[in-house]
Amino acid sequence: MYLFYFILGLITSLFLNGYLNNFFLRRKLYDPVKERSSHKNKATRSGGAAIFLTLCFCYGLGRAFLNLDINLFSLIACCFVAFVGFFDDLFDLYYVEKFALQIFAGIILIQSDVYINNFHGILGIYEISELTAYIVSLFVFLVITNSLNLIDGIDGLAGLVALKFFIAISFILYFTDASLYLYAVNKESMLAYSLTLIGALIGFLIFNFKSYKKVFLGDFGSLLIGSVITYFIFSILHSGNQIITDNWINRSLIAVLLLIYPLCDTLRVFILRAKSGESPYLPDRRHLHHKLIDKGYSHVKASILIALLSISVLIFGFGTSLLIWNIDLSSILFEGVNIITTILIILAYMIFLYFKFFESKVLK
Repeated sequence: MYLFYFILGLITSLFLNGYLNNFFLRRKLYDPVKERSSHKNKATRSGGAAIFLTLCFCYGLGRAFLNLDINLFSLIACCFVAFVGFFDDLFDLYYVEKFALQIFAGIILIQSDVYINNFHGILGIYEISELTAYIVSLFVFLVITNSLNLIDGIDGLAGLVALKFFIAISFILYFTDASLYLYAVNKESMLAYSLTLIGALIGFLIFNFKSYKKVFLGDFGSLLIGSVITYFIFSILHSGNQIITDNWINRSLIAVLLLIYPLCDTLRVFILRAKSGESPYLPDRRHLHHKLIDKGYSHVKASILIALLSISVLIFGFGTSLLIWNIDLSSILFEGVNIITTILIILAYMIFLYFKFFESKVLK
């Protein structure tokens, strides 16, 4: 049954990406080629619309025939964010306007009762007050949603990062006991959504990597996917649910590892822009993927390399946590040392990767 959602998402996405690309081209709604553009031929920002319509179609069928469930507030919030991106693609909204509308969408999402109400031992904190939970959840919503939008600067990058997330979360959900994952939306529905998005993203990436009939996500797509990812993150972090990895790795830590590249790249760029006295929301060429492009990597190679590096960080982090958990340093030192040690080792590995791949000599 789960395979059905993946196949349906893939076939629908392939059809809609091709159809909407032709639809946009006939009406001359293609992306202009500028100095910062990655494409030389006509390309359309129709990928977001194709993914959105794919989700709508698959949800409609699942709801009608397979008892697929969804939280109404989460649906409204994700759709609202998606349409903010849609209007930004058309009219180039000011970042202040986008930010204000995203805050409103985040508040709606929190009304779904799926939010971060527990730090799971990070910084020694577990349960948090309701007000703190709302504030933290709204902040995380804004960070994740915009981080995916900010890395969408070269072909395939945002799509591959999102694809990695949904593949990993699908494995986690598949092996999690359904009786432990019941809060707000059940395991079966969440897994169905994740597999649908995997199919939809693969369909998009096929067109995104083309040299002709090229399709971009646009803000419509990146903000939509970012908001959906946030809902999944909220779902696995809420204390009302349990996931299979709880016995081996801190839940907050694995949530960060699943999104390690967009979070780190966004933080790095914001710091660099702030140090230069520039607005953190204005585009530039300070992203990590620009470093690879300047070193001679093609867009495809740069995106694949970043995706592989982020996967390696996830695997390394999980393995490190499992090793430290087996050693159990807290039994001989102090409570929380396991998490601190794991984080420090992961940071050391990430620093190594940064200097190895992003600060090494330019390719010849």
